Amino acid sequence: MPYATGLKSFNIATLTTDDTTGTVYATPKKLPEGISVQVEPNVATGRLFGDNRTVATASKFNYATVTINTTELPAEDEALLLGKTLDTDGVLKDMGGTAPYVAFGFEVTMDDGSSEYWWLLKGKFSEPSRTNNTATDSIEFGTPTIAGEFIQRESDGEWKFVGAEGNTGFTAGATWFDKVYEKPTV
Repeated sequence: MPYATGLKSFNIATLTTDDTTGTVYATPKKLPEGISVQVEPNVATGRLFGDNRTVATASKFNYATVTINTTELPAEDEALLLGKTLDTDGVLKDMGGTAPYVAFGFEVTMDDGSSEYWWLLKGKFSEPSRTNNTATDSIEFGTPTIAGEFIQRESDGEWKFVGAEGNTGFTAGATWFDKVYEKPTV
């Protein structure tokens, strides 16, 4: 069994259509190098009790909080993630703009040389956090962290797709980030 040892290939794609007719994304855009990603699903669970015991359980996905840390977050990428604009001097305007829904993709590398490929399908990111320190006698890099909330799509109820080399029939690794993966139509 392979174990996760690395992370790379952060990509985003703006969600342009998500309704009963289907889902459409813009072409994915590569983000700067990934440092970390944390995906925390929020799941509601319930239990039915009868005859002094639990007779059934059920669970339901609500949303997932996703936090990513990159080596940098250029103004153009921040504008894209948050629905903001750059003025004619290339300065990121803070006012206005609404964060669009996006898909977020990444690759998890494994200790056996294989990879696991992810697309989180519909989420919005919030303002990034940044911590920078004054220079000292050692070198410390400051990197941005940005968090978002991902939900199920209207078109099919999906919230993520994960493919892994070694899974029977999985062959999409080489082209995974060319477009947001869609399940085949039957």
